[in-house]
Amino acid sequence: MLFDKLIALSSIFMGFSFLITSGPLFGEMVATRSPTFSSRAARSIPIFDIPFKQVSFPTSDGLTLRGWFFPGNNPSAPAILYAPATHHDQRQGLSLVAPLHKAGFQVLLFSYRGHGNSDGSRIGFTYGARESQDIDAAVSYLSETLGIQQIGAIGHSAGAVSIILSAARNPRIGAVVAAGTFTSVEDVWEKNRPAIFPEPLYRVAMRMFELRKGFSRNEVRPLDFIGQIAPRPILLVHGASDQRISIEQVTSLYDQANQPKQLVVLPGASHDQVRSPGLDSIIDQIIRFFNASLQNL
Repeated sequence: MLFDKLIALSSIFMGFSFLITSGPLFGEMVATRSPTFSSRAARSIPIFDIPFKQVSFPTSDGLTLRGWFFPGNNPSAPAILYAPATHHDQRQGLSLVAPLHKAGFQVLLFSYRGHGNSDGSRIGFTYGARESQDIDAAVSYLSETLGIQQIGAIGHSAGAVSIILSAARNPRIGAVVAAGTFTSVEDVWEKNRPAIFPEPLYRVAMRMFELRKGFSRNEVRPLDFIGQIAPRPILLVHGASDQRISIEQVTSLYDQANQPKQLVVLPGASHDQVRSPGLDSIIDQIIRFFNASLQNL
């Protein structure tokens, strides 16, 4: 009888431990899965009357990324690429196209591997590790295929992280606008850890994320790399009411970055609102930033 009770208690404990451990795994898989991208969306942008081209280009590991390129009247005019946040594709950058294009910039919107119409697994998002390599591929496409030498980049959340990681090793990115970025993937996981999940088990879950997706958290530490972007300028944008990424994280990033650098804190803006309406509301400032930054290249 006692043995049966011990077996029952052990089973309950193991079941509870499994739920505690697998809960974050399932939640993370849902939160980072790429959104549905229809064939119609791949063919058209109904809200714009700006000419665009469907484009594709390869990554260094043999995948094909796809997106939309909005050319300017001057084919050698500076280009701005947009890097989407987690659970977003190239459509997240659409509201920025018209003002940037009107200001004389060419614009590239593309989707990471596994997102939009690009190749790759839909559940393989790596918080900037592989996505920063996709930024590298986009920059190579702009510079080597299209011959554009002045390139700026805008990113939100993990997209901002991806740009920082790419720009740190890629001098062809001449200026960076990073909105709602975090110091490291470990910090953002910890900031968003539900109180119900004990820290030791949550760390086990984090390790399982890495193994399942084939990356290391040490690859996603923009705090360690942001200082390498200078002397190219960086503009950090953050929401004063961001509950996902603390203001202390962006302050640490700003302190670690070298000049020239700027920090804009948007009053009352949540993490999502930093992107929209946040970046849209300061687009004139962003355009001035790129004009001043890229003309010196």
